[in-house]
Amino acid sequence: MALPANGRLPAAVCWAEFGSALDEFDHRPKLVVDHDQAVLWCCEDAARILDDPMPLYMRKSKLIVSDDELRAEFIEFLHAVGPRMERKLIRGKAERHRAVVRAWKPAGWDRAVCIVCSPSLPLRDVVESGLARELKLTRAETRVLKEFAELNSPKQIARKLDVSLSTVRSHLKTIHAKASVSSSAQLLRMAHTFCSA
Repeated sequence: MALPANGRLPAAVCWAEFGSALDEFDHRPKLVVDHDQAVLWCCEDAARILDDPMPLYMRKSKLIVSDDELRAEFIEFLHAVGPRMERKLIRGKAERHRAVVRAWKPAGWDRAVCIVCSPSLPLRDVVESGLARELKLTRAETRVLKEFAELNSPKQIARKLDVSLSTVRSHLKTIHAKASVSSSAQLLRMAHTFCSA
């Protein structure tokens, strides 16, 4: 597209470009379900992402909550959602698996609900996403960051990698420095943002 004489692009053209680019890169599962959890529509990535071990997964065109205790609560949530976006945290049986569900019922839709699901785990690991390479992490630091990004505590990481707790803490301190962050929350946010893009 040639620039107009005034050197400015129309706002509608810019918004359309941003919308198409963000949709292309936003791989969060997007679905439309009815009150019985039947999937009426879903984006291409939904079935791939919403699979075990996620606490919310798709099977035979249904959206299923893996935890029996939360299932009735989720169905109630779907029935109660209105035109304003509501949020619901779905926890898996394993502590580290969670998903935030954002849902709303568009005006004029009777029993159908739009859902955007945000898994708590990175969609790609720190190696596949390129984060380890970007931060120039050693192999040991990469293993620690991968476990940390999967919401494991330093004690859990030490047990899983069969190293001492002080070794894990030392690696995390080095990773903080390489990532230029000052807290574990910032590191986790950065890892999830980078790995989900």
